Amino acid sequence: MYRNARNSSGKSRAKAAEELYISERTLAKIESGEVTPAPEIAERMNEVYEVRHLSMWYCKEECPIGQKYCYEILDNVDLSPMAIFAKYRQEAKEAHEALDQLTELMLNKKDKNDCSQTELDEIRRCGHELLDLEHVIETFKLRLWDFLDVQQLIYEHNEKCQERGYVKKENNRTAATVSAI
Repeated sequence: MYRNARNSSGKSRAKAAEELYISERTLAKIESGEVTPAPEIAERMNEVYEVRHLSMWYCKEECPIGQKYCYEILDNVDLSPMAIFAKYRQEAKEAHEALDQLTELMLNKKDKNDCSQTELDEIRRCGHELLDLEHVIETFKLRLWDFLDVQQLIYEHNEKCQERGYVKKENNRTAATVSAI
C-alpha cells in the first residue's frame, strides 16, 4: 500500500523520503513490510502522496482499535462528490426508515433480554442500515480533504461542542492536540 501510494504520487523513493523526513532506507523497509511506520509518518504520507485514504488503511491494518472499528476502504466504487451525494441520499432515506422501525421495536425495552429473536433480527437489520449511512459519511469525509482542512474543521466542531457544554472542560484535549500538531 505504501509503495503503491508513493508510485501513484509520481515521487521517487529519495524524494518521498526527503519530504517525509525519514531516510531512504527506512522508507524502503516500510514499503517492504519490514517496518511499520509510526502514526505521524503514515499521516505525513497522506499529505506528501496526496492519498487521503492511507491513514484510514493504516488505522485499519496497524491499530487494534482501528482493526475493530474501521470501515472497509471503498476502492471499487465511484468516489466523485456527486456519486457520494447520491449514495448519501439513498442511504439517509433507508436509515430514516430504520430509525422509525427502531423506535417502534425498542419502545419500553431496556436491553436484548426484553426482545424476541425476530425483534433482535430486525434491530440488527436496522443497525446495518445506520452503518451503511455512517460508511457513506466516512467516505465523504475522506473526499472533503480534497476541498478543506478536515483537521481544522474537526477542531472547530469540537470547540462548538465545548461552547454548548457537551464536553467537560477537564476532559478536553482539543486545544492541546491541535497546538501540538
